[in-house]
Amino acid sequence: MEKQWLEQLSRDEQQLLLDVLFNQQYALEIINSELADIESGYKQADTVRYQNLVKLYERIRKELSL
Repeated sequence: MEKQWLEQLSRDEQQLLLDVLFNQQYALEIINSELADIESGYKQADTVRYQNLVKLYERIRKELSL
């Protein structure tokens, strides 16, 4: 279902959504929440997805200098 929703958004809408998430620094909060849910067992994720989320979190955190 998630991919269907993303496919329904135009390229401009996708970019706008990403811009807002980064500008408001929600991207870090969302990734952090996803990692916490995986670590606590509320959500399932394979090792590759988990590791990619950790890398993405660290990269964004470093870029935003938080």
